[in-house]
Amino acid sequence: MKKSFVALAAIFALVGYSSGLLAQEDKPLEPGWLSLDCCVGALDKSVASGKGALEKALGITIGGYLDSGYNFSSNHPNHPNDISLRYFDKDHNTVVFNDFHIFVEKPEKDWGVGFRLSGDFGRTGELLREATLWGKTFHKEPSAELRESYLTTTIPVGEGIGIKGGLFVTTLGTEIIPNPGAYNDNISRSFLFNWGIPLRHLGVMFSYPIHKIVGLSGGLVTGWDNPRDNNHTPSFLGGVTVTPTDKITIASNIIAGEEPIGTKNTGRVAWSTVGTFKPIDPLALALEFTYGYQASAALNGTSDANWYGIAGIASYSWTDRFTTALRGEWFGDPDGARLGGDLVSGRADVNVGEFTLTGAYKFTKMLLGRVELRQDFGDGKVFRVGDTAARATNIANKSQTTFGLQLLYQF
Repeated sequence: MKKSFVALAAIFALVGYSSGLLAQEDKPLEPGWLSLDCCVGALDKSVASGKGALEKALGITIGGYLDSGYNFSSNHPNHPNDISLRYFDKDHNTVVFNDFHIFVEKPEKDWGVGFRLSGDFGRTGELLREATLWGKTFHKEPSAELRESYLTTTIPVGEGIGIKGGLFVTTLGTEIIPNPGAYNDNISRSFLFNWGIPLRHLGVMFSYPIHKIVGLSGGLVTGWDNPRDNNHTPSFLGGVTVTPTDKITIASNIIAGEEPIGTKNTGRVAWSTVGTFKPIDPLALALEFTYGYQASAALNGTSDANWYGIAGIASYSWTDRFTTALRGEWFGDPDGARLGGDLVSGRADVNVGEFTLTGAYKFTKMLLGRVELRQDFGDGKVFRVGDTAARATNIANKSQTTFGLQLLYQF
Protein backbone atom coordinates (compact mmCIF):
# COMPACT_ATOMS: atom_id res chain seq x y z
CA MET A 1 0.00 0.00 0.00
CA LYS A 2 2.92 2.32 0.76
CA LYS A 3 4.22 1.81 -2.79
CA SER A 4 0.77 2.68 -4.14
CA PHE A 5 0.72 6.02 -2.34
CA VAL A 6 4.24 6.83 -3.56
CA ALA A 7 3.22 6.07 -7.15
CA LEU A 8 0.04 8.11 -6.74
CA ALA A 9 2.05 11.10 -5.52
CA ALA A 10 4.29 10.80 -8.57
CA ILE A 11 1.32 10.74 -10.94
CA PHE A 12 -0.26 13.71 -9.17
CA ALA A 13 2.99 15.65 -9.52
CA LEU A 14 3.27 14.78 -13.22
CA VAL A 15 -0.32 15.73 -14.04
CA GLY A 16 0.01 18.86 -11.92
CA TYR A 17 2.97 19.87 -14.10
CA SER A 18 1.09 19.06 -17.32
CA SER A 19 -1.82 21.26 -16.22
CA GLY A 20 0.51 24.20 -16.73
CA LEU A 21 0.58 23.31 -20.42
CA LEU A 22 -3.15 22.97 -20.88
CA ALA A 23 -5.36 25.05 -18.56
CA GLN A 24 -7.06 27.79 -20.51
CA GLU A 25 -9.77 29.83 -18.80
CA ASP A 26 -8.94 33.50 -18.28
CA LYS A 27 -11.01 34.50 -15.27
CA PRO A 28 -8.90 33.80 -12.18
CA LEU A 29 -10.14 31.83 -9.20
CA GLU A 30 -10.15 33.31 -5.73
CA PRO A 31 -6.82 33.03 -3.87
CA GLY A 32 -6.33 29.64 -2.21
CA TRP A 33 -3.75 28.01 0.05
CA LEU A 34 -3.23 25.13 -2.39
CA SER A 35 -3.46 27.23 -5.54
CA LEU A 36 -1.08 26.46 -8.41
CA ASP A 37 -2.14 29.52 -10.41
CA CYS A 38 1.09 31.36 -9.73
CA CYS A 39 3.12 28.52 -11.25
CA VAL A 40 1.20 27.84 -14.44
CA GLY A 41 -0.55 31.07 -15.45
CA ALA A 42 1.81 32.14 -18.24
CA LEU A 43 1.83 28.70 -19.86
CA ASP A 44 -1.94 28.48 -19.50
CA LYS A 45 -2.44 31.61 -21.59
CA SER A 46 0.06 30.50 -24.22
CA VAL A 47 -1.59 27.12 -24.75
CA ALA A 48 -5.08 28.62 -24.66
CA SER A 49 -4.06 30.98 -27.44
CA GLY A 50 -2.63 28.13 -29.53
CA LYS A 51 -5.66 25.92 -29.00
CA GLY A 52 -8.00 28.78 -29.88
CA ALA A 53 -6.11 29.46 -33.11
CA LEU A 54 -6.29 25.77 -34.09
CA GLU A 55 -10.03 25.60 -33.40
CA LYS A 56 -10.63 28.77 -35.43
CA ALA A 57 -8.57 27.52 -38.36
CA LEU A 58 -10.29 24.14 -38.48
CA GLY A 59 -13.75 25.37 -37.50
CA ILE A 60 -14.11 22.73 -34.79
CA THR A 61 -14.09 22.50 -31.00
CA ILE A 62 -11.45 20.38 -29.27
CA GLY A 63 -11.40 19.29 -25.63
CA GLY A 64 -10.70 16.50 -23.22
CA TYR A 65 -9.31 15.51 -19.85
CA LEU A 66 -6.77 13.35 -18.02
CA ASP A 67 -7.98 11.25 -15.08
CA SER A 68 -5.88 9.25 -12.61
CA GLY A 69 -6.93 7.80 -9.26
CA TYR A 70 -6.64 5.31 -6.43
CA ASN A 71 -9.29 3.30 -4.55
CA PHE A 72 -8.99 1.19 -1.40
CA SER A 73 -11.57 -1.22 0.08
CA SER A 74 -11.77 -2.36 3.70
CA ASN A 75 -12.65 -5.85 2.42
CA HIS A 76 -9.24 -6.26 0.68
CA PRO A 77 -10.55 -8.13 -2.40
CA ASN A 78 -7.91 -10.26 -4.08
CA HIS A 79 -7.64 -12.58 -7.11
CA PRO A 80 -9.17 -10.55 -8.67
CA ASN A 81 -8.81 -7.27 -6.80
CA ASP A 82 -12.22 -5.98 -7.90
CA ILE A 83 -14.24 -3.93 -5.39
CA SER A 84 -17.71 -5.49 -5.23
CA LEU A 85 -20.57 -3.91 -7.19
CA ARG A 86 -18.28 -1.27 -8.73
CA TYR A 87 -17.33 -0.94 -12.35
CA PHE A 88 -15.31 2.06 -13.57
CA ASP A 89 -13.84 2.53 -10.07
CA LYS A 90 -13.42 -1.11 -9.08
CA ASP A 91 -9.61 -1.57 -8.86
CA HIS A 92 -8.56 -2.07 -5.21
CA ASN A 93 -5.27 -0.70 -3.85
CA THR A 94 -3.97 0.19 -7.30
CA VAL A 95 -2.96 3.52 -8.80
CA VAL A 96 -4.83 3.63 -12.11
CA PHE A 97 -4.51 5.88 -15.12
CA ASN A 98 -8.24 5.94 -15.72
CA ASP A 99 -8.57 7.94 -18.87
CA PHE A 100 -7.20 10.23 -21.52
CA HIS A 101 -10.39 11.46 -23.13
CA ILE A 102 -10.47 13.66 -26.21
CA PHE A 103 -13.30 14.95 -28.38
CA VAL A 104 -13.77 17.01 -31.54
CA GLU A 105 -17.08 18.47 -32.59
CA LYS A 106 -18.51 20.89 -35.10
CA PRO A 107 -21.81 22.79 -34.82
CA GLU A 108 -24.51 22.57 -37.45
CA LYS A 109 -24.41 26.28 -38.40
CA ASP A 110 -21.65 25.99 -41.03
CA TRP A 111 -22.76 22.98 -43.07
CA GLY A 112 -26.25 22.36 -41.72
CA VAL A 113 -24.87 19.12 -40.26
CA GLY A 114 -22.84 18.84 -37.06
CA PHE A 115 -20.80 15.98 -35.68
CA ARG A 116 -19.09 14.77 -32.51
CA LEU A 117 -16.30 12.23 -32.13
CA SER A 118 -14.91 11.26 -28.72
CA GLY A 119 -12.63 8.51 -27.48
CA ASP A 120 -11.20 7.07 -24.26
CA PHE A 121 -7.67 5.76 -23.78
CA GLY A 122 -6.82 3.94 -20.55
CA ARG A 123 -8.73 1.87 -18.04
CA THR A 124 -12.03 3.61 -18.82
CA GLY A 125 -11.72 2.75 -22.51
CA GLU A 126 -11.02 -0.88 -21.69
CA LEU A 127 -13.96 -1.18 -19.30
CA LEU A 128 -16.36 0.72 -21.56
CA ARG A 129 -15.60 -1.62 -24.44
CA GLU A 130 -16.05 -4.71 -22.24
CA ALA A 131 -19.36 -3.41 -20.86
CA THR A 132 -20.94 -2.57 -24.18
CA LEU A 133 -20.50 -5.90 -25.94
CA TRP A 134 -18.68 -5.00 -29.15
CA GLY A 135 -17.31 -8.53 -29.32
CA LYS A 136 -19.18 -11.81 -29.55
CA THR A 137 -17.63 -13.06 -26.31
CA PHE A 138 -16.74 -11.34 -23.03
CA HIS A 139 -12.99 -10.99 -22.64
CA LYS A 140 -10.37 -8.38 -21.82
CA GLU A 141 -10.43 -5.61 -24.40
CA PRO A 142 -7.87 -3.04 -25.62
CA SER A 143 -7.45 0.14 -23.57
CA ALA A 144 -8.90 2.37 -26.28
CA GLU A 145 -12.51 2.88 -27.23
CA LEU A 146 -14.61 5.18 -29.40
CA ARG A 147 -17.13 6.56 -26.89
CA GLU A 148 -19.37 8.59 -29.21
CA SER A 149 -19.61 9.11 -32.95
CA TYR A 150 -22.70 10.82 -34.25
CA LEU A 151 -24.11 13.39 -36.68
CA THR A 152 -26.70 16.05 -35.89
CA THR A 153 -28.99 18.16 -38.03
CA THR A 154 -32.27 20.04 -37.72
CA ILE A 155 -35.30 19.82 -39.99
CA PRO A 156 -36.81 23.34 -40.27
CA VAL A 157 -40.35 22.40 -39.32
CA GLY A 158 -42.04 24.41 -36.58
CA GLU A 159 -39.50 25.01 -33.83
CA GLY A 160 -37.09 22.61 -35.53
CA ILE A 161 -36.92 18.81 -35.35
CA GLY A 162 -33.49 17.79 -34.10
CA ILE A 163 -31.94 14.57 -35.38
CA LYS A 164 -28.98 12.71 -33.89
CA GLY A 165 -27.71 9.52 -35.45
CA GLY A 166 -24.82 7.25 -34.48
CA LEU A 167 -23.23 6.10 -31.24
CA PHE A 168 -24.05 8.16 -28.13
CA VAL A 169 -24.26 7.89 -24.35
CA THR A 170 -27.60 7.11 -22.71
CA THR A 171 -30.14 9.72 -21.71
CA LEU A 172 -31.14 7.79 -18.57
CA GLY A 173 -29.94 8.53 -15.05
CA THR A 174 -28.29 11.34 -13.10
CA GLU A 175 -24.65 10.36 -13.44
CA ILE A 176 -22.69 10.27 -16.68
CA ILE A 177 -19.57 8.87 -18.22
CA PRO A 178 -17.69 12.13 -17.53
CA ASN A 179 -17.19 14.76 -20.22
CA PRO A 180 -14.92 17.81 -20.20
CA GLY A 181 -16.58 20.43 -18.01
CA ALA A 182 -19.24 17.95 -16.86
CA TYR A 183 -18.10 15.37 -14.32
CA ASN A 184 -20.02 13.58 -11.57
CA ASP A 185 -20.18 15.09 -8.09
CA ASN A 186 -18.58 11.95 -6.62
CA ILE A 187 -15.57 9.85 -7.67
CA SER A 188 -17.35 6.50 -7.46
CA ARG A 189 -20.50 5.73 -9.43
CA SER A 190 -23.78 4.84 -7.79
CA PHE A 191 -25.43 1.41 -7.83
CA LEU A 192 -28.12 2.92 -10.06
CA PHE A 193 -25.52 3.95 -12.62
CA ASN A 194 -23.67 0.62 -12.56
CA TRP A 195 -26.64 -1.75 -12.40
CA GLY A 196 -29.91 0.10 -13.07
CA ILE A 197 -29.46 1.63 -16.53
CA PRO A 198 -27.50 1.22 -19.80
CA LEU A 199 -24.35 3.16 -20.68
CA ARG A 200 -24.81 4.02 -24.36
CA HIS A 201 -26.67 3.22 -27.58
CA LEU A 202 -26.37 3.03 -31.35
CA GLY A 203 -29.30 4.44 -33.28
CA VAL A 204 -31.27 7.52 -34.29
CA MET A 205 -32.98 10.01 -31.97
CA PHE A 206 -35.43 12.82 -32.77
CA SER A 207 -36.15 15.77 -30.49
CA TYR A 208 -38.68 18.60 -30.56
CA PRO A 209 -39.50 21.51 -28.19
CA ILE A 210 -43.30 21.38 -27.97
CA HIS A 211 -43.26 24.33 -25.54
CA LYS A 212 -40.66 26.75 -24.26
CA ILE A 213 -40.38 24.65 -21.09
CA VAL A 214 -41.14 21.15 -22.49
CA GLY A 215 -39.08 19.05 -24.87
CA LEU A 216 -39.72 15.57 -26.25
CA SER A 217 -37.31 13.00 -27.65
CA GLY A 218 -37.69 9.54 -29.15
CA GLY A 219 -36.05 7.09 -31.50
CA LEU A 220 -34.84 3.57 -32.19
CA VAL A 221 -31.57 2.09 -30.95
CA THR A 222 -29.92 -1.30 -31.16
CA GLY A 223 -30.62 -1.79 -27.48
CA TRP A 224 -28.96 -1.86 -24.09
CA ASP A 225 -25.16 -1.57 -24.39
CA ASN A 226 -25.00 -3.63 -27.58
CA PRO A 227 -23.99 -1.38 -30.49
CA ARG A 228 -23.40 -4.44 -32.68
CA ASP A 229 -27.13 -5.38 -32.40
CA ASN A 230 -26.98 -8.82 -30.82
CA ASN A 231 -30.62 -9.82 -31.34
CA HIS A 232 -31.77 -8.02 -34.54
CA THR A 233 -34.62 -6.34 -32.63
CA PRO A 234 -34.50 -2.55 -32.04
CA SER A 235 -35.46 -0.87 -28.78
CA PHE A 236 -37.35 2.37 -28.23
CA LEU A 237 -35.52 5.17 -26.42
CA GLY A 238 -37.41 8.33 -25.54
CA GLY A 239 -38.21 10.89 -22.92
CA VAL A 240 -39.57 14.25 -21.84
CA THR A 241 -37.73 17.16 -20.24
CA VAL A 242 -39.48 19.93 -18.32
CA THR A 243 -37.66 23.12 -17.31
CA PRO A 244 -40.17 25.39 -15.52
CA THR A 245 -37.40 27.76 -14.32
CA ASP A 246 -33.66 28.10 -14.75
CA LYS A 247 -33.28 26.51 -11.30
CA ILE A 248 -35.45 23.40 -11.87
CA THR A 249 -35.16 20.65 -14.50
CA ILE A 250 -37.04 17.35 -14.55
CA ALA A 251 -36.08 14.71 -17.12
CA SER A 252 -37.85 11.37 -17.52
CA ASN A 253 -36.49 8.79 -20.00
CA ILE A 254 -37.32 5.19 -20.88
CA ILE A 255 -35.84 2.38 -22.95
CA ALA A 256 -37.88 -0.67 -23.92
CA GLY A 257 -37.12 -3.69 -26.09
CA GLU A 258 -35.89 -7.27 -26.22
CA GLU A 259 -32.37 -7.56 -24.87
CA PRO A 260 -31.02 -11.11 -24.30
CA ILE A 261 -29.03 -12.61 -27.14
CA GLY A 262 -30.87 -15.03 -29.41
CA THR A 263 -34.13 -15.11 -27.44
CA LYS A 264 -37.66 -13.85 -27.96
CA ASN A 265 -40.37 -12.51 -25.66
CA THR A 266 -37.82 -11.46 -23.04
CA GLY A 267 -38.41 -7.73 -23.09
CA ARG A 268 -36.48 -5.36 -20.84
CA VAL A 269 -37.64 -1.92 -19.71
CA ALA A 270 -35.77 0.73 -17.74
CA TRP A 271 -37.33 4.04 -16.71
CA SER A 272 -35.44 6.82 -14.98
CA THR A 273 -36.69 10.19 -13.73
CA VAL A 274 -34.23 12.82 -12.53
CA GLY A 275 -34.94 16.17 -10.92
CA THR A 276 -32.20 18.77 -10.52
CA PHE A 277 -32.71 21.83 -8.35
CA LYS A 278 -30.61 24.88 -7.47
CA PRO A 279 -32.44 26.68 -4.63
CA ILE A 280 -29.48 28.98 -3.92
CA ASP A 281 -26.27 29.64 -5.83
CA PRO A 282 -23.84 27.50 -3.76
CA LEU A 283 -26.27 24.54 -3.41
CA ALA A 284 -27.27 22.04 -6.10
CA LEU A 285 -29.61 19.09 -5.49
CA ALA A 286 -30.40 16.03 -7.63
CA LEU A 287 -32.97 13.31 -7.00
CA GLU A 288 -33.33 10.15 -9.11
CA PHE A 289 -35.83 7.31 -9.23
CA THR A 290 -35.14 4.33 -11.52
CA TYR A 291 -37.23 1.23 -12.23
CA GLY A 292 -36.36 -1.78 -14.37
CA TYR A 293 -38.13 -4.94 -15.53
CA GLN A 294 -37.13 -7.96 -17.59
CA ALA A 295 -39.08 -11.08 -18.49
CA SER A 296 -37.64 -14.46 -17.42
CA ALA A 297 -34.58 -12.92 -15.78
CA ALA A 298 -34.86 -13.81 -12.10
CA LEU A 299 -31.87 -15.50 -10.48
CA ASN A 300 -33.35 -18.95 -11.10
CA GLY A 301 -34.25 -18.01 -14.70
CA THR A 302 -37.87 -19.10 -14.36
CA SER A 303 -39.72 -15.87 -13.57
CA ASP A 304 -39.81 -12.17 -14.35
CA ALA A 305 -37.51 -9.75 -12.56
CA ASN A 306 -37.75 -6.20 -11.25
CA TRP A 307 -35.19 -3.75 -9.87
CA TYR A 308 -35.62 -0.21 -8.57
CA GLY A 309 -33.86 2.44 -6.56
CA ILE A 310 -33.67 6.03 -5.43
CA ALA A 311 -30.67 8.32 -5.02
CA GLY A 312 -30.10 11.89 -3.88
CA ILE A 313 -27.05 14.13 -4.26
CA ALA A 314 -26.41 17.46 -2.53
CA SER A 315 -23.45 19.53 -3.69
CA TYR A 316 -22.34 22.75 -1.99
CA SER A 317 -19.67 25.17 -3.25
CA TRP A 318 -18.04 26.72 -0.20
CA THR A 319 -15.76 28.80 -2.43
CA ASP A 320 -15.09 28.81 -6.16
CA ARG A 321 -12.28 26.34 -5.42
CA PHE A 322 -13.71 24.02 -2.76
CA THR A 323 -16.89 21.92 -3.09
CA THR A 324 -18.35 19.04 -1.11
CA ALA A 325 -20.93 16.51 -2.31
CA LEU A 326 -22.99 14.01 -0.30
CA ARG A 327 -24.80 11.14 -2.02
CA GLY A 328 -27.26 8.74 -0.44
CA GLU A 329 -28.79 5.79 -2.27
CA TRP A 330 -30.91 2.65 -1.94
CA PHE A 331 -31.14 -0.03 -4.65
CA GLY A 332 -33.47 -3.04 -4.55
CA ASP A 333 -32.93 -6.22 -6.58
CA PRO A 334 -35.60 -8.61 -5.27
CA ASP A 335 -35.12 -11.21 -8.03
CA GLY A 336 -31.32 -11.25 -8.27
CA ALA A 337 -31.36 -10.10 -11.91
CA ARG A 338 -28.81 -7.31 -11.51
CA LEU A 339 -26.65 -8.01 -8.42
CA GLY A 340 -26.80 -11.81 -8.50
CA GLY A 341 -28.15 -12.34 -4.98
CA ASP A 342 -26.43 -13.19 -1.70
CA LEU A 343 -22.97 -14.66 -2.38
CA VAL A 344 -23.08 -17.01 0.61
CA SER A 345 -26.68 -18.24 0.88
CA GLY A 346 -27.67 -17.93 -2.78
CA ARG A 347 -30.76 -15.92 -1.77
CA ALA A 348 -31.94 -13.77 -4.68
CA ASP A 349 -33.61 -10.94 -2.77
CA VAL A 350 -30.98 -8.32 -1.90
CA ASN A 351 -31.14 -4.62 -1.09
CA VAL A 352 -28.05 -2.41 -1.00
CA GLY A 353 -27.35 1.20 -0.15
CA GLU A 354 -24.53 3.67 0.30
CA PHE A 355 -23.51 7.06 1.66
CA THR A 356 -20.67 8.86 -0.09
CA LEU A 357 -18.92 12.08 0.92
CA THR A 358 -16.61 13.72 -1.62
CA GLY A 359 -14.47 16.82 -1.32
CA ALA A 360 -13.12 18.59 -4.42
CA TYR A 361 -10.51 21.34 -4.71
CA LYS A 362 -9.54 23.29 -7.84
CA PHE A 363 -5.76 23.79 -7.87
CA THR A 364 -6.30 25.73 -11.10
CA LYS A 365 -9.33 26.29 -13.32
CA MET A 366 -8.64 22.99 -15.03
CA LEU A 367 -6.85 20.89 -12.41
CA LEU A 368 -9.16 19.29 -9.86
CA GLY A 369 -8.21 17.07 -6.92
CA ARG A 370 -10.80 14.98 -5.08
CA VAL A 371 -10.95 12.74 -2.03
CA GLU A 372 -13.84 10.43 -1.13
CA LEU A 373 -15.09 8.26 1.72
CA ARG A 374 -17.90 5.79 0.95
CA GLN A 375 -19.86 3.34 3.10
CA ASP A 376 -21.74 0.53 1.32
CA PHE A 377 -24.21 -1.74 3.12
CA GLY A 378 -26.69 -4.48 2.26
CA ASP A 379 -29.16 -6.91 3.82
CA GLY A 380 -27.25 -9.82 2.30
CA LYS A 381 -23.60 -10.83 1.97
CA VAL A 382 -22.92 -9.27 -1.43
CA PHE A 383 -19.54 -7.60 -0.83
CA ARG A 384 -16.67 -9.98 -1.52
CA VAL A 385 -13.85 -10.30 1.03
CA GLY A 386 -10.22 -11.30 0.42
CA ASP A 387 -9.33 -14.22 -1.83
CA THR A 388 -12.18 -16.06 -3.58
CA ALA A 389 -10.44 -19.33 -2.64
CA ALA A 390 -11.33 -18.78 1.04
CA ARG A 391 -13.99 -20.84 2.78
CA ALA A 392 -17.58 -19.89 1.86
CA THR A 393 -18.31 -18.35 5.27
CA ASN A 394 -15.46 -15.88 4.77
CA ILE A 395 -15.93 -14.77 1.17
CA ALA A 396 -18.49 -11.99 1.69
CA ASN A 397 -19.69 -9.26 4.05
CA LYS A 398 -22.84 -7.19 4.38
CA SER A 399 -20.81 -3.99 4.12
CA GLN A 400 -17.66 -2.40 2.76
CA THR A 401 -15.90 0.93 3.32
CA THR A 402 -13.90 2.49 0.50
CA PHE A 403 -11.53 5.42 0.21
CA GLY A 404 -10.75 7.15 -3.08
CA LEU A 405 -8.40 9.77 -4.52
CA GLN A 406 -8.60 11.36 -7.95
CA LEU A 407 -6.78 13.97 -10.00
CA LEU A 408 -8.75 15.29 -12.96
CA TYR A 409 -7.34 17.72 -15.49
CA GLN A 410 -9.66 19.20 -18.14
CA PHE A 411 -8.55 21.05 -21.26
